[in-house]
Amino acid sequence: MPQKFFKKFILSTVFGTGIGILSSAILIFLMAAALTVGNVPAMIISPVTVIFLAFGSFVGGFASARFSEEKGFLCGAFSGVIFFIAAWISGAFFDSFGFGTAAIIKATMIIIAGSLGGIIGVNYIKRK
Repeated sequence: MPQKFFKKFILSTVFGTGIGILSSAILIFLMAAALTVGNVPAMIISPVTVIFLAFGSFVGGFASARFSEEKGFLCGAFSGVIFFIAAWISGAFFDSFGFGTAAIIKATMIIIAGSLGGIIGVNYIKRK
């Protein structure tokens, strides 16, 4: 029984993280398009990106918990951790591998958003 749970847990976490990364990538792509077309201040880019990453983590935690159908907090939190690691590694291609205060704040926001998404996802009831 536990082996079946861990297999489902790992699959749901990977699935949810993928959905979250895809949703964040779409939002960041739309922001990049808005930056090329409009006159958006440069100081707004970093906070909006962090918000988009947190939203993607929320979506990933939600999808992970819906797929797993149990233990939403854990599914969302693990999805958030994997999501942050992927974002941190991909961000290192454009910056250094530093792990300072900004990275801790981003990690906290992303993991909390993923956990909330997982809690809401496992308790979500489809209305007909």
